[in-house]
Amino acid sequence: MKDGISVLLLVVVVISWGLSWYPMGLQLGEVPPLVSVVYRFLLSAGLVVGYLAVTRRLQSIPLKQHGKLFALGFCIFSMNYYCFYVSAEFIATGVLSVVFATAAIMAAFNQRLFFGEALGGRVVLGAIFGVAGLLSLFWGSISATEFSTVGALIFLPFLGTYLFSLGNIFSVRLSQKHDLPSVIAYGMIYGTIISLVICLALGLPFTVPNDPVYLWSLAYLSVIATVLGFVTYLSLVNRVGPARAAYSTVLFPIVAMLVSTWFEGFQWTGLAVLGLALTLCGTFLVYSRPQTNSKT
Repeated sequence: MKDGISVLLLVVVVISWGLSWYPMGLQLGEVPPLVSVVYRFLLSAGLVVGYLAVTRRLQSIPLKQHGKLFALGFCIFSMNYYCFYVSAEFIATGVLSVVFATAAIMAAFNQRLFFGEALGGRVVLGAIFGVAGLLSLFWGSISATEFSTVGALIFLPFLGTYLFSLGNIFSVRLSQKHDLPSVIAYGMIYGTIISLVICLALGLPFTVPNDPVYLWSLAYLSVIATVLGFVTYLSLVNRVGPARAAYSTVLFPIVAMLVSTWFEGFQWTGLAVLGLALTLCGTFLVYSRPQTNSKT
């Protein structure tokens, strides 16, 4: 990737999302997962809409496009996160970050399925290298996880990841004709409404704990991981296409791993070092390809 702005966007996404997995784990417990999703996107949507309104940058989007905005909210700003919050109650967040890394491969599959675009072999091979590297990096966590207690919930992080990859398609289509920040704002509003309606239908309690750890994690997840992270990520998608942008989801688990090393005592092994090498190799393969057919 030779575009300096795209590289900068990639770095911001990798760091902001890489640091988000640990705070997500800190939100588990007293508050139901879907209620935490509502709090997160209610705050995020308020910040984005408020900023755009004050700066007079919030643009109206024709009603005929709101079906896509609803789908964007459902896929990226609601059910995607619900899948991961529920999974995090049973599966280590490091393992979840590895699962989320498959978004790169899912994006390639979506481009082939919906648009008939054959991605270059370097992209597919690079994504495979990256995921294989992350599996090696986190193999200790994966092998230590008691999946027998998870049961049918094991499919949830994969479902959440695929929803995320589908949401990328809607974001690209919408941002081609409409202002990207406004698209994000409407998407967050719809996502929040969807989660809120489901919470009310299920009778879930809306409680906010006084625990400063929960409040701190909520602030980080809402402001940095969600607002900053998604604005930069969807901007990256708009510049380089969903398949190449999704490769950031192969890179940010490395940041999550470093956090795990510091706070959770992750032990580096020869397999982990090999995994890092594979991931970097995959990065080179994906981003050194010619930028043809990069946008959908």
